[in-house]
Amino acid sequence: MSNPHNTQLTQSADLRMRWQARANRRIEYNPGPLGGHAAVVRRNEFVTAAYAEMYLRNPAIYKWAGMAALTSAAVGRGMYMTHYLHQSHLSTAINLFGREVAAIAGTLGIGNLAVFHDIYWQHMAYESGGLPEIRRAFRAGQVPRAVYHAWRQIDDGRRTGTPALVWAGNRGLLHYEQRTILQPAVYDGNERLWRRMSGWVLSPIPGHLETIDDFEPGANMAVFEQRWRWIENSMLPRWQTLDAEQPARVAEQLQGWLIGGPPFPMPMRLKRRVLGRKLALT
Repeated sequence: MSNPHNTQLTQSADLRMRWQARANRRIEYNPGPLGGHAAVVRRNEFVTAAYAEMYLRNPAIYKWAGMAALTSAAVGRGMYMTHYLHQSHLSTAINLFGREVAAIAGTLGIGNLAVFHDIYWQHMAYESGGLPEIRRAFRAGQVPRAVYHAWRQIDDGRRTGTPALVWAGNRGLLHYEQRTILQPAVYDGNERLWRRMSGWVLSPIPGHLETIDDFEPGANMAVFEQRWRWIENSMLPRWQTLDAEQPARVAEQLQGWLIGGPPFPMPMRLKRRVLGRKLALT
């Protein structure tokens, strides 16, 4: 006779696989090598559109997805920029060698996909089955306790009409993705390189023309505690204000990304950024 407990665990484990498969289809992703530059950039466009679509379906709940769409679009711009810098040999304009530009481009693509794989399926599961679906995955070990706690806060805020709880839960998702997913995928082992980029990389929030070096002179993006201070005390409040006070502006920008296509026509915009000594890259 089969063990009911083992059967339940197997079904719960299969739950993530099913949602992950749906998430992969959303961005036309087939597991395997990342592919060349064009494939990575195109995938980023799909990831950005998926986040934007999720946020726009319920802006009152999916705050993380909205900020993730803005950030993913900035990553896409970074991919275009680094590719153009490498092809045009302009990397010396920002005191980088070609191999360093290539390293940045590679880690951006890896980080973008790693975050999507970790959390987008959870948004799909919550949207379809609510907190019980997330709880099933948590009990099967498919969702970490900190992330489950964040979804509980979001759900409590939704049920009770308490925006502060919704924001607290979305902040928890943001913290987890930055510390547990992006830190090892993008920043660890590249501290010196990211320190050199810390005065160039702009916040992805529209109108927030600030680098981590502006926020905290001498800070290094690769150091989680320093990066998180910038995100929590500067970026996140700006996103909250934009979300609350300019929803039409946010919706218009995110709806544009649902259509697809590059974040901007690359060469002229890049030249202006290089001459202005800022890079919109995150």
